[in-house]
Amino acid sequence: MPEQHKNFKRKALSAIIWNAIQKYGSLIISFGSNIILARLLTPNDFGIIGLLSVFISVANVITESGFNSALIQRKNVTEVDYNTVFYWNLIVSIFLVVFLYVLAPAIAKYFDRPALTDLLRVESIILIVNSFCIVQTSRLMKFLQFNILAIRTISATLIAAMVGILLALNGFGVWSLVWQAITSSIVGAILLWSVTDWKPKFQYSWESFRNMFKFGAYISISSVCNTLYLNLQSFLIGKSFSISDLGYYSQAKKLEAVPVEGTASVLNAVLFPIYSTIVDDRERHIRLVRKNIQIITFLTFPLMLLLILVAPYIFPILFTNKWNESIPMFQILCVAGMFSPLNMANVEIFRSIGEGKIYLILQTIKRLIGVAMILFFVKFGLFVLLWSIAAFGMVSYILNMIFTHRIFGYKYHQQFSDIFPNLILSLGVYILSEMFMRFIHPENIWLGLLSGFMIYILLYILGTLIFNKSLYKLILELFKRN
Repeated sequence: MPEQHKNFKRKALSAIIWNAIQKYGSLIISFGSNIILARLLTPNDFGIIGLLSVFISVANVITESGFNSALIQRKNVTEVDYNTVFYWNLIVSIFLVVFLYVLAPAIAKYFDRPALTDLLRVESIILIVNSFCIVQTSRLMKFLQFNILAIRTISATLIAAMVGILLALNGFGVWSLVWQAITSSIVGAILLWSVTDWKPKFQYSWESFRNMFKFGAYISISSVCNTLYLNLQSFLIGKSFSISDLGYYSQAKKLEAVPVEGTASVLNAVLFPIYSTIVDDRERHIRLVRKNIQIITFLTFPLMLLLILVAPYIFPILFTNKWNESIPMFQILCVAGMFSPLNMANVEIFRSIGEGKIYLILQTIKRLIGVAMILFFVKFGLFVLLWSIAAFGMVSYILNMIFTHRIFGYKYHQQFSDIFPNLILSLGVYILSEMFMRFIHPENIWLGLLSGFMIYILLYILGTLIFNKSLYKLILELFKRN
């Protein structure tokens, strides 16, 4: 094996490990602080924050404008390119903060929540702070320096969590969640600027802007559509049902996001820059994508079904019984979560090969279908709406397979053969475990959690050794070699 190829593999592995530390570290800290805050605050408080996140999330995506992806995907990036992106992001963020400041009273009136005015105006500061981090983050990701990103993210998350808990203990209510988010952004920006050597210069080039915009615009429009779709769920729940229902949904969504983001994001955040470096070797690219799909489904399918199994025991233990209405919401979201990493892994392919237009077309088609489903099913009740979201995850995966088959060359039969063993095994283990839990019917919630967890894990390991030995050997080989 050539030395250059060995170095590349070592860098890739190091990036995956550090990105895993970053994602899981920040998720664990956020999850731990959320458990404490859920005991101190009310579903109504979390519902209000859920509404705020709709506007802040969309504005954040507009601020980034797809240039983050353009900088990573582009092979020869100049200093002028970096400076152009930096000043563009800063100007857009300032404009959006002013826009939200003016719009805040109308938003508060629409939801009949006067407190939203001040909350949204204050939290929008995050947009300007985040604009100072886009270029630095892009550079670190491009050169696979995820160790710096990991230390920065975990430190900022930890400090922000302590601030949020301290404020909640002192009766700040929903404001403790707002200041937690602001603290995380500010601390993260300070740490990032203190450890990276890149600093902006007074340079700007319209030619550089136009060149990157050709790729970044497609990614940006797609990201805005995706963010709008994801936040439309919160928007409609807050408007059509109640703020408390949105609070229950937000808590369920946060817990569901831990395994989904922890598996898919770790791999995909690293694999996008890696894919971009081997874009000229299609066969090698397809092999790497297939391994990615196999490993993601090996981890995600059983994990999400395990969480569905033990959800009735997790929520009372972690959040107390006042959050029990989140349990069925969480279980439905876990069904959707089974397909989220698969969808992410498929669409990353088009970003990595520079097919921004294909990426936009695919994402737009999916989001239009998703929005139509949400608007149609919302009138039938909250749980029908949630099941439509889960069904949309499956529809998205089918559309992704069609595009990857036709554009990239990752054939239908290849993808089916990569996911089906893990899917069938996970479903079989879940059914057997559910039958076992209904038979013993434990009254004690701790005993129920332990029993469900142990029986599922043992059955899955046993099933993997018997029916899916090839993937077991692949993962074992990766651990031994690296």
